[in-house]
Amino acid sequence: MSQSDGVATDKAKLFAYVEPELKAKIEQLADARFRSVSNLVESVMADEIRRAEQAGEIPSEAHQPVLGDQ
Repeated sequence: MSQSDGVATDKAKLFAYVEPELKAKIEQLADARFRSVSNLVESVMADEIRRAEQAGEIPSEAHQPVLGDQ
């Protein structure tokens, strides 16, 4: 667990640049859903990854080779 930035999590950090209006809307939506912005963005990204896997845009985790299994 990394404590260097004061956040108690093992999750990877992701930075993104967005328009101020979009950031404000994301904050509003997170507040309306009683979620943190980080949690809301993570769940939206996970949903989009699932859709991309189902559409065949990217391989699903179930079908990706494990390192060393080649």
